[in-house]
Amino acid sequence: MRGMRGTAGLLALGLVGLGSLWACGREEPKIEGPSAKQREGRSEVLRGLMASKERVEPEALKAAGEDVKGKAVSTQPMPEGTGGSGRPEAQGWAAGKVSWVGDDEVLFVDGYGQEREVRVEEGTHLRRDEQSVELRDLSEGDEIRVTYEDTNAGWLARDLEAVPGRDAPAPDPTSPPLR
Repeated sequence: MRGMRGTAGLLALGLVGLGSLWACGREEPKIEGPSAKQREGRSEVLRGLMASKERVEPEALKAAGEDVKGKAVSTQPMPEGTGGSGRPEAQGWAAGKVSWVGDDEVLFVDGYGQEREVRVEEGTHLRRDEQSVELRDLSEGDEIRVTYEDTNAGWLARDLEAVPGRDAPAPDPTSPPLR
């Protein structure tokens, strides 16, 4: 009798165990990629590997060290996004044909056929043929290339270069006709 109870107990435990294995086995394991922390760690390792491949002349380092000896080192971090001019770095560029020029904005049609508006402020560099120009010197049909900063109020031009629009070349009257 005692042996039967022990066997029955083992049988019950076995059934419970099999049931739990069956329930756990029904879910498919989720395949997840690396976490953000793992990706950052990999990136740091790759940056370190790339930096270790850079070759620097030891004499050049010594010479550079002599130039700065005795000078105070700034502990202030450089503000991000400035290239020394104090202006934020341009975020994008576009090119197209001017369709309208206002007092402080230019409308142009880009290469995708979309009409774009870019504001021009006092600090914007306007050029045509390597010469500084005023906004009023632009005209409809001019081709422009603009680098801009995307702000809450729209695109703000940083540099705008204008190229006079070109007409399509006239056909050569001496060439034979196409058939």
